Amino acid sequence: MTDTPTPPPGGKPRWTSQLFQNRYREITWQAVVFGIAIGVVMNAAITYSGLKIGFTIGGSAIAAVLGWGVLRGLLRKGTIVETNLAQTVASTVNTSNSGVIFTVPVLFLLGLQAQIDELWLIAACMAGATLGVAFIIPTRKQMIDLERLRFPTGTAVASVLRSPGEGVAKAKVLLFGIAASMLIFFFTHSRDAFGFGYGSLGIPGVSDDSIDVAQWIQAAGLPWHESMQFTWAIAPFALGAGFITGRPGLVVLAGGLLAGFIITPLAYEWGWIPPSVSAAEAGGWALSNMNKPLGIGLLMGGALVGLLFAFPAIGAALKSMRQASSRGVADELPLGVLYGAVGVAFVVLFLAANATIADGGIGQAALIALVGTAWMWFAGIVIAQCTGMTDWSPISGMALLTVMICLVMTGNQVLSAVMIGAAVCVSITECADMMQDLKTGHLVGGSPLRQQFLELCVAWIGPGICLAVVYVLAQNNFDKFGVYFGEGTTTQAPQAAALGGAIDGIRGGDAPTSLYAMGGVLGALLSFSGIAGLGVLVGLSMYLPLAYLLPYGLGCLVQMAMARVKGAAWTESWGVPFAAGMIVGEGLLGVVFALAQVLGG
Repeated sequence: MTDTPTPPPGGKPRWTSQLFQNRYREITWQAVVFGIAIGVVMNAAITYSGLKIGFTIGGSAIAAVLGWGVLRGLLRKGTIVETNLAQTVASTVNTSNSGVIFTVPVLFLLGLQAQIDELWLIAACMAGATLGVAFIIPTRKQMIDLERLRFPTGTAVASVLRSPGEGVAKAKVLLFGIAASMLIFFFTHSRDAFGFGYGSLGIPGVSDDSIDVAQWIQAAGLPWHESMQFTWAIAPFALGAGFITGRPGLVVLAGGLLAGFIITPLAYEWGWIPPSVSAAEAGGWALSNMNKPLGIGLLMGGALVGLLFAFPAIGAALKSMRQASSRGVADELPLGVLYGAVGVAFVVLFLAANATIADGGIGQAALIALVGTAWMWFAGIVIAQCTGMTDWSPISGMALLTVMICLVMTGNQVLSAVMIGAAVCVSITECADMMQDLKTGHLVGGSPLRQQFLELCVAWIGPGICLAVVYVLAQNNFDKFGVYFGEGTTTQAPQAAALGGAIDGIRGGDAPTSLYAMGGVLGALLSFSGIAGLGVLVGLSMYLPLAYLLPYGLGCLVQMAMARVKGAAWTESWGVPFAAGMIVGEGLLGVVFALAQVLGG
């Protein structure tokens, strides 16, 4: 059997024929069933973990490793591209959890849980997942073929998939990276899962999962401004992601150092920070109240200019898709399928908005659905660009900005704003995940058409699983502690708590709109500098905690040094598999620890 479809009598080859005709195993029922099952398990476990620690871990690398074990090890049939499709399905089912847990728990924290219409909430999030997959498909050629964005996790997963086919030696390097990362993660996170920890080892300034270098500097009697936080997170995944990113990631590190070591001390000395905030607390205050809104503005301004620059290329991609589809040789889903998916999802979003907006008419619901749909497209491109350049996805920042916009449009109706915000955030997480998966497929020789088709078929599953877990945990917390989420419970939902504070600020009229506007102007100006994505990268660095940017930047520097000493080819062949193992190892053990917490709880 060949890849070339047989044309129907008197007609052109159909995309459906191209979908299922291939030389070797790619779309199989084993891969689909395995992917859905693993995706459901990861979704439940990572939802719990994310509500506890405030961020989520990706599932693609985990599914790739498990896929080799099941499809090749147990069934003895798996190919690289079949395993790639299995991890694509699994990560699609799993990845919507961050969009849900950053938004929906805020309704419980604000005491609005009794007003939630669960069916419409699920429907809106499912529609968002479908729109996210559909919207990002036309940008594949721009981001992967033309811009050649790195997508570190996608590259790492490709390294996982290729290792068995490229020799035992490279597979050993990958496994060594996994083992090293898992060992570090065990020693730094065992306290949460099992009640004991080894991370500090009695060393001053060292906690279970971080090292306070500033404390060492001060103990040595060296000059150091107390507001400058210099804490390094013990995070193998950040080190590995930085290594895979290389030199471009230094922009992110530079922005983080600028925010933490220059802007924050100056703001403290010049009285921009309230007098009630001590110097030791200034870094945390500045991150939440200055750097985050400024960084979000930079992200949006930089992404808007980047989108304007990309319009001609996106238009060319759409044109090539139409031409290829008319010839019957498309390697993407036909535009007709995308238009249909977008249309159905938009209708569902409109019905959900119409059902939940108090005293609103059909026109207001249609406007909100239309703006929400357009925002999904724009924000999805922003998140995909961030992920492609740095592997960081500022979903929580987008959640904050989305809910702000929806609050204005709904007249401060929090329930409707959070529901639409949840749908948007689910959508943009799917955008980022799909581009990671398409990058993996690009590197291992998979079919974009088949990956896109399967993602569109299963994307709606994830939100239902995640919302079910959220409700179970909320009820469990209420039975034990008398509150659904927050301080005093085992799942504090820190991102949702921050969103709740922002909502209170917006309703009280003290949202930092000037910082958003200032950041937007700066981001746009940086994007005109000639350095692709500079505004987005600097905005991202302003937004993220410096504790994670430091090991990320160290990984970038190590990659550059190794490429200089050993050569770029050697670094790519042997350094990247080890770095991929650093990402995979922490992800695998993170899921195990999350399951231990769920079962133990």
